[in-house]
Amino acid sequence: MASAAEKTKLRAKMEIYEGKVSHMYLDSKGLVTVGVGHLLKDLASAQQLSFKKSNNMPASISEIKADYDAVKKQAKNRLASFYKEYVALKLLDTDINTLTNENIDSFDGELKIIFTDFSTYPTEVKFALFDIIFNVGMTDLNNKWPSFMTAIKAKDWTKAAQESHRKSPISAERNKYVKDLLEKAAANSTSPAKA
Repeated sequence: MASAAEKTKLRAKMEIYEGKVSHMYLDSKGLVTVGVGHLLKDLASAQQLSFKKSNNMPASISEIKADYDAVKKQAKNRLASFYKEYVALKLLDTDINTLTNENIDSFDGELKIIFTDFSTYPTEVKFALFDIIFNVGMTDLNNKWPSFMTAIKAKDWTKAAQESHRKSPISAERNKYVKDLLEKAAANSTSPAKA
């Protein structure tokens, strides 16, 4: 499990790359999202969250449905702020932080399933893997990244850095962040896989 300090650092990085949005919006794939890139897979997922009205009173299930439906009807691939005029509800910062921490815990569990020795990896590698799984998900990481996966399992951080590039809409800055983490782990590594 990620420590409280690691969660704080991870949350800060995710906020930089995913944004921190208190209202529902569509991501680049047209999926309803809120907070720090938290996917709302369906209306029921949205209705489980503590959305508030402008007076900070709890939103009803029907009010959450109205916001969800309004966002779903909009064009995808816009800035999150574009969707604000179509919604009336928000999540509080504390709720967004809790949700993000829950996502980190979930991804931590998924990474331990994929990489049985994940807990022993250098912090830089863990952070790189959190960023990638947060972005592409467990299924895609497992199935669409064979060279990267092989390098990680071999603890060949240099090769993993070379294989870590994600395509648009992932920014060059975010790709560099992950590559730099893996290269730092390689530089600090004393394992034979480094060569």
